Amino acid sequence: MELLIAFLFGFPGAFLSLLLSVIGIIKEKYWLVIGGAILFLPFTYYLYGSPGILSNFVILLPLLQLGSALAVFKEKRTLAWLLLVPSMLMVLWVVSVVLIYSSGITDGA
Repeated sequence: MELLIAFLFGFPGAFLSLLLSVIGIIKEKYWLVIGGAILFLPFTYYLYGSPGILSNFVILLPLLQLGSALAVFKEKRTLAWLLLVPSMLMVLWVVSVVLIYSSGITDGA
């Protein structure tokens, strides 16, 4: 059970969500993008607890993925990719922060 929770709320769930959304856009299957948005909800819930302005923005990410699904449904792939970019950037930012702090590059500055 603990492994399932770690999978859903952690990076594997976020990566699986983005992978599912990317496959949905490439294959033009809007229901895959909707599935990716649903899988992205726990990661968003986790980030919503962070302090600062980040928590206000994070709540919009699954909505942008749902907008991407709507764009796929209406056959506007460029718009679908553009609506998925903020989610990709957020996951990359969180991964980079974790890697920087875990590697010890920062010296308390």
